[in-house]
Amino acid sequence: MYEIEDKENRERYEQQRSNAKKDWVKNFAIAFLSIMLVLTFFSNTIMNYSLPQVATQFVQQGNVSPKVRGSGTAEVEDPYNVKVPNARVISAVNVRVGDEVKKGDVLFELQDEESEDLKAARLEYTEAKANFQKALFSGDLTNEAVERIRNGEYLTEDEMQERLDAANSAYNEAVQDDLEAGLAVERLGGGTDTSGMGSTEAEAAAARDARKLADAQAYKAEMEAALTKATNRRDTTIKTIQAELELKSIQKTMDDAKKKVDKLEKSEKGATVKAPVAGTITSITYSTGDTTASDTAGAVIRQEGKGMTVSFTCTKEQAQTLKVGDEAKPQNEWLYSDFKATLISITNDPSDTSGSRILKFEIKSPQVEAGDNVQLTIGATSKSYDLTVPNSAVREDNNGKFILIVSSKESPLGNRYIATRVDVQVLDSDDLLTAITGPLSGYEYVITTATKPVAAGMQVRLAEDVQQ
Repeated sequence: MYEIEDKENRERYEQQRSNAKKDWVKNFAIAFLSIMLVLTFFSNTIMNYSLPQVATQFVQQGNVSPKVRGSGTAEVEDPYNVKVPNARVISAVNVRVGDEVKKGDVLFELQDEESEDLKAARLEYTEAKANFQKALFSGDLTNEAVERIRNGEYLTEDEMQERLDAANSAYNEAVQDDLEAGLAVERLGGGTDTSGMGSTEAEAAAARDARKLADAQAYKAEMEAALTKATNRRDTTIKTIQAELELKSIQKTMDDAKKKVDKLEKSEKGATVKAPVAGTITSITYSTGDTTASDTAGAVIRQEGKGMTVSFTCTKEQAQTLKVGDEAKPQNEWLYSDFKATLISITNDPSDTSGSRILKFEIKSPQVEAGDNVQLTIGATSKSYDLTVPNSAVREDNNGKFILIVSSKESPLGNRYIATRVDVQVLDSDDLLTAITGPLSGYEYVITTATKPVAAGMQVRLAEDVQQ
């Protein structure tokens, strides 16, 4: 009986050990599979984040507009810069930007006092006049020259040359005459050889030689006096001409200073600045209390009948589709109730050697003011195409143009996205869209941008903001 119980106990023990072993194997398998699943999940997640992230958009029907779009700052065409007397203080500004003014309307009121510029100009004139008087009576001019210059008469260059030539000629003649007179005195200084003469004849010869020598010496004295006179005349002529030239320069400085005084006095008459033309105020430089400057316009007026201009650049190819006179429209038409833009010139862009062009438009709109940013579009009418993609989606290599679409493949851990090449032909394009044809049904996801370079066959990761 006890043997039977022991046997049953052993069997029960063996059964428990077998069950425990099976539970351990099962638990180990579950744990192993769980770990592998977690590792696979994280591995897949890490791999996904290492993939290029792409932005996509549908291949779909759309309108291609071969238009040129651009924007520029509105500038006044042929603006009138209103001048304000220099160094005057503004006591009041009577207009604002956008105001319509008529010719003669008061724009600025000025403090009624002389400007510092006028005071400085008067001082400059006073100094120049004193220098003129000092040079006029310096003693370097003859009385005839002083009288003539006081009457405002200066010698011409030809007259100066004529007087200088005459003085030099007289001087040269006097030098020659004095030289000849000196040689004559030297010849007569030796006397006549009286050897072989009788005493009476010798005395007569000596007396004759003495008279000739005396006459020659007297003539030499006259020639010396004539040379001194000619030298003084020449020196006086040169000094007078030089003094007259210098005085003429001083008088020009004095006259210029007087003109400046007169101009400033004229411009500072009255205490207001009026509009010289009718039009619209587009800018105002000064505020009340400001001091004006000579290099700054007080205000700018867009004259009546004048519009504004807007300029922007485009490619050479785009410019070839346009011509002067074409009408442009605002990109945001809803902003304007009255708007007209006309292409008035197509010129080379000097800052771009690749050949871009500058388009200049005349803008006529009461709703556009100087400084506004105006966005324009110009070109042919839009055409509808069955398949269009963003320009950034079209790629090209040695085999031609193509796009990359996203194909989906199922896997145990979800969908995988593969970049697939589709060869296409370009039918038309504008600055936004490209019309294509190729083995497409439409509404495929085309890759537009990517965080890394993408090639056909690569696995990619979709951006969260997929455009649909």
